[in-house]
Amino acid sequence: MLDQVTTLEDVRNLASDEDVPKWQSAIANYLINAKDEISLVKLQRALEMPMVEVWLGLLLGGFTLEQRGDFYHNHNVWVKSSPIMTSNILEA
Repeated sequence: MLDQVTTLEDVRNLASDEDVPKWQSAIANYLINAKDEISLVKLQRALEMPMVEVWLGLLLGGFTLEQRGDFYHNHNVWVKSSPIMTSNILEA
């Protein structure tokens, strides 16, 4: 099944049975109270959510991610909220 995932729409379809809006809302709510940015690892620990849920919530939620340093180290991924997306999620 994963071989058939080639587009963002494929990811959305794969995650359709999950509560992605709940994950996006949890991320957005946390980022409102956080400073301008937070590392992916710290965000995941603070939310106490599985990393896959955090990743999908971020990727499908329009959040801004920034890679700092080596690609294969998740400690180098930083999350910044997208003001437009955050307000849309909180209104939903």
